[in-house]
Amino acid sequence: MRTLATLTALLIATTVISSAQAPAKRSPGVAGTWNVAVKGPAAHGDMAATMLLRQEGKAVTGTFAVHGTEHTLKGEFSTPTLTLESTDTPADKGLTFTATLKDDGSLAGYLSGPMGDMQWTAARAAAPQH
Repeated sequence: MRTLATLTALLIATTVISSAQAPAKRSPGVAGTWNVAVKGPAAHGDMAATMLLRQEGKAVTGTFAVHGTEHTLKGEFSTPTLTLESTDTPADKGLTFTATLKDDGSLAGYLSGPMGDMQWTAARAAAPQH
């Protein structure tokens, strides 16, 4: 009986230690290539774009390419909120992105720029097949 009690205590201690050492669940972050859909104003229509993001801690940098023009971006990701702004445009032509990383891994938010405020969504681009 004493051996059974000792084994039970050892099993409980091992489980507690393993649970304490288990890594915390991490957010997938926002690094990667994204296919972006912007709901544009009626005069311009909807736009397809791509976004390439790099993430180091909370800092995010990258590019946003639309209509053959590429903009440099800088911002922050603090789960689940992404904020970005263009760094290569004059203030009156700048782009500001805000979005939420959804449970399904997509992004959804607003883009503010010279054409006004527009809704946007993005899905991760599929990895190239080899």
